[in-house]
Amino acid sequence: MKYNMAIQKYPHEIFEEVCKLENREDRIKYLKENAYKQVKTLLQLCYNDKIVLDLPAGKPPFNPCPEGRQPSPIANVFKPISLLVKGSKISQLKKEKIFIGMLEQLPEEDAGLLVAAKDGTIINLQNKKYRKITKSLVEATFPELLK
Repeated sequence: MKYNMAIQKYPHEIFEEVCKLENREDRIKYLKENAYKQVKTLLQLCYNDKIVLDLPAGKPPFNPCPEGRQPSPIANVFKPISLLVKGSKISQLKKEKIFIGMLEQLPEEDAGLLVAAKDGTIINLQNKKYRKITKSLVEATFPELLK
């Protein structure tokens, strides 16, 4: 029996690849083929107006995952995200601590993406590096994420 041991790309790597593609149809196809749950979560946080994290705007103070240390598996990092939405029953301070803890387990680029997604500003991140990751692209690729 053969197993596919493909290494999962980090969200920032997927978004960078999408932005290199000139054709919109190619971007849609690439996103559909490469977006896993956490990538979709970032897109949903950024563009679904019904999902709001109960966190202050902007980048909180945190220590990025240090060079040489392996970041945590992204699936594990994103597990507590549902605790951070408006209306959850945990304190504001606890929500902010959880969020900072999440950021500190991610590669620096993905921590920046998570902050930008929370604030709805992915397209403005790093001198518009991800400018092709638009709401209209997400609507065309994953319309269910925005409902």
